[in-house]
Formats: sequence, structure tokens, C-alpha cells
Amino acid sequence: MVLLKGLPFFRRRMKWICIMASVWAMTASVAPARAAAIGDCPAPPHAVKIALPSGVPPALRRAIGDIALPGEPFDSTDVYVKGHKYSRYLFVWNIGTRWIVATEQGGFALRSVIYVYELGKDGQKATLIQRRNGLLDNVCGAAAKLAGQ
Repeated sequence: MVLLKGLPFFRRRMKWICIMASVWAMTASVAPARAAAIGDCPAPPHAVKIALPSGVPPALRRAIGDIALPGEPFDSTDVYVKGHKYSRYLFVWNIGTRWIVATEQGGFALRSVIYVYELGKDGQKATLIQRRNGLLDNVCGAAAKLAGQ
């Protein structure tokens, strides 16, 4: 009798789990296409879009760390696997000594992280000026705003 009383709750819980699994599966299948489209952000008029990874100065690569290139796999969820990359380049822009690095980063929800670095005059040191977390849908606008500062 006790088992029968708990059955409706179990069915509701299973229904919720199935719905959430379906939504997550659909989101995961769309994510690579969205990321490719987001990486095509046009650079603002005063900025230059940089080729990855060849155009990124060594000091900036050291400061950023090991990031997957566009299209390469990375840990896009909150499950961290040792040895895997945890973020991926979307694009990099340069404005004089200022560098805007837009990435997508895994976690509970896939999100954008935009870094603003100042590269030393000798090119040997990259200093983080600002870091902005956000949604992937507005990464182009957010990066353009940071580029204008």
C-alpha cells in the first residue's frame, strides 16, 4: 500500500527528468552550430580580427592558458575531466596594445567569458585588465562595447 501512494510522485519526477533530458540533448546538439555563428562576429571598425592561433602573441597565449581552438572539443558542461580543455576561443580582436579575447566556457550553463588584456610595449607581458562573463547570445555586442572603452 505504501508503494502505491508513492507511485504518482515517482511518475511526476520521472516525467520531469525525461523532459529536462530532452531539453538538454537538444541544446547540446545546437551548441556547436551556435558557437560557429557567434565566432563570426565582425570586428569593430577600429579593431582587427586575429587569426587563431598564429596571430596571438606568445605572451598573450601564456596568460590565457590552454584553450581549444574554434571547432575543437572541450568540456562544455560542469563535469571537469583532467587533461581536457575547459574553454574554447570564439574570436580575438586587437586594438593597438589592447587585446579582446572572447571564449566560451563550460559549467552548469555554457557561457561566454571575454577577457581584455593589455600587452606590454616589449610584447613580453600581458596584463589582464577586465573579465566579463555573459551569455553566448550577446558576446558580439559585449565584446564590441569592451573594445570601445
